Amino acid sequence: MSSRSPSSVMPVTQPQGGVKPTGRLLRWIVVALLIVSVIVTMAYTALSIYIATQLVYVPQKLLYATPASLGLQFKYVTFPSRVDQVQLKGWYIPGVLPDGNVTSQRTIIMVHGTRTNRTDQKAGLLNLSGELARHGFAVLAFDMRGTGESPPAPLSLGYFEQRDVLGAVDFLRSGPIPYPTLGRTHVIGGWGVSMGAATLMMAAAQAPAIRAVVSDSAYADIIPILEREVPKGGHLPPLFTPGTLFAAKVLYGIDFYAVRPEDIVANIAPRPILFIHGTSDTYVPPSNMNILAAAARTAPDANVQTWLVPGADHAQSFNKEGAVYVDRIVAFYNAALGLDTSGK
Repeated sequence: MSSRSPSSVMPVTQPQGGVKPTGRLLRWIVVALLIVSVIVTMAYTALSIYIATQLVYVPQKLLYATPASLGLQFKYVTFPSRVDQVQLKGWYIPGVLPDGNVTSQRTIIMVHGTRTNRTDQKAGLLNLSGELARHGFAVLAFDMRGTGESPPAPLSLGYFEQRDVLGAVDFLRSGPIPYPTLGRTHVIGGWGVSMGAATLMMAAAQAPAIRAVVSDSAYADIIPILEREVPKGGHLPPLFTPGTLFAAKVLYGIDFYAVRPEDIVANIAPRPILFIHGTSDTYVPPSNMNILAAAARTAPDANVQTWLVPGADHAQSFNKEGAVYVDRIVAFYNAALGLDTSGK
């Protein structure tokens, strides 16, 4: 019988559990990457939601005065926005004729800018309203949703606010008459500044009742401004801007990408438009006026005027030019809306 030496037999060993060490390491790396990805996504989402909320909700500013401070009579009014029926607050100032009688025949809807109200002291909105009234135009000035005395609501930079302007048109055409003895207004014009100008144009494209538009310091497209301002306001890199805009759409229903007055301004024709912009505007560069005017002129029956105001900053053309500004827009409205010598 032969025997084999124990040292001549080499045992074969199998890996415990059938998993190689390199495979276990790879699994842990994948798990770690997934965890990091989830954390980064959650942080990005949370910050985007926070910035979106800061963008669309701001404290509402109080009115600093009324038309009575200018020696003008007026009445407070409340009317609903079109579509969603937001109850908006404002006032109606009758126009003053040369003989001292008051009139409601021609009414200008005044549309204020971002994060302010119908008095907008910085842009001089109350004073401009008074000047128009003294030149024979009645004025409907109101607070858009989320501003002044109107109910809190998200700021949508024109997306929803255009409904407020349309509500103002509906109020003038079929709502309670502020001064019954003067009768209902016969013709409507519009004036807007900054966001108000962009909003007015988007509303006028849908409302033929707005017979003439003055657009002061309007943007052609809000996205380039948000791409610049959102990172500054949130103190975060630009990569958070798309997430912020997406969060605003999901949470508040605001599609900022649809706020492009340049796409609809041609629909205002043949009604006249006067574009005003300051050469020193760094918030909404004056190139926006050129874009809007060019877009408006694509209509075959366009009636477009432009006025580039030397040295004026954003929404400061009226403050800089004063009586020249007033005379220019009064002449524009008189030509577009006709004269009122009725005394009513």
